[in-house]
Amino acid sequence: MSSPSRPSVAVLIPMSQTRLSPAERASLAQCLRVLSAYPIVLVTPESLDVQPLLSDFSSLGRQSFSDAFFTGTDSYNRLMTSLDFYRRFAEYEYILIYQLDAWVFQDELPYFCRLDLDYIGAPTVHREAYDTLPAPAREEFASVLSTHRLVFNGGLSLRRVAGLIRYLRIYSSFYPAWKGNEDMLFSLEATRLLPMKFFIKLPAWEQALRFAFEKSPAASYELTGHKLPFGCHAWERYDPEFWKPFISTES
Repeated sequence: MSSPSRPSVAVLIPMSQTRLSPAERASLAQCLRVLSAYPIVLVTPESLDVQPLLSDFSSLGRQSFSDAFFTGTDSYNRLMTSLDFYRRFAEYEYILIYQLDAWVFQDELPYFCRLDLDYIGAPTVHREAYDTLPAPAREEFASVLSTHRLVFNGGLSLRRVAGLIRYLRIYSSFYPAWKGNEDMLFSLEATRLLPMKFFIKLPAWEQALRFAFEKSPAASYELTGHKLPFGCHAWERYDPEFWKPFISTES
């Protein structure tokens, strides 16, 4: 499962249907190229026929869950905040959630696992003004990231399984079922609820930006000294022109 140089990580690709866009298919192929050293597992509804994909990508594994978790955003959030989901992967120390609007550039999972965090994803602020800041606005973006409570986006995120099981157990003992976006429970809500902040280890914004870009990738690239992160999320949505030199969806 792991070696001294390779951490215990399963790469999980949530998928509700197998008809992929060209960009999604390219993202899947890139994931398989860059992260081939790890188990790569489709997370799907029980009723979904994945044979068409397995015929093209034979190294993929599969874990299926009730169809009720794949009816929309709210049901997906319930799956990703359920103890049963994380218990299913308890044999691994970490899971990497890799939605197919993500892209990875190089395998840096050993480095990010050594940071000893419970959860890390691209740092974001839910304000439209900071969605696509240009490169010259790097200092403005740095100021925003350092002074706001952040959401660490879940679309490409590394999660310590035992840490999130502990966090969810404690959360469910004191609070009602979470109804918002799942990544907000593990980041923004964890800093808002004073007792919970002691039960999850989150990154500094600089570490999160080194892990992944999402919003304002041009300003992010300046802040990392023109070094690409491990990966990115929603690259077609936020400043796709920035990503053209780095991402090709041509087969």
